[in-house]
Amino acid sequence: MTYRDTSRAAYATAQIGENEERVLSFVKSSGSHGATCDEAIRTLGMQHQSASPAFTTLERKGWLRRTDRRRTTGTGSAAAVYLFTEPGTLFSSPRTGRADGLRAAIRAAIAARASGDWTAFDDAVGALPAAERKRLN
Repeated sequence: MTYRDTSRAAYATAQIGENEERVLSFVKSSGSHGATCDEAIRTLGMQHQSASPAFTTLERKGWLRRTDRRRTTGTGSAAAVYLFTEPGTLFSSPRTGRADGLRAAIRAAIAARASGDWTAFDDAVGALPAAERKRLN
């Protein structure tokens, strides 16, 4: 396990902070109507710099799901609506980033170079989004 893997594992099991708890409670109480970051800011009296990272963290951990729905903010912009989800359930999906896929492909390439078996590398590259595969070619 690499240092980065260890850091990710620690992050995944870390307790959520006060801002995340407030946002999670607010979104959970909104039910199927969901909530936007702007609504949380106005209702909870939070700063954008506190609320926005809380939404991102909770989404990455699988507690919130970003929907395709949008609602207008106080400034007239469209904001994503988030719904509460239980981690590990059908509708929760902790996000993996672009770098995670690239790291997996690099690890597979290193292992393939040592073993001569390129199957795992082909699988890792095949799992990347089409745009990412195009950039690699």
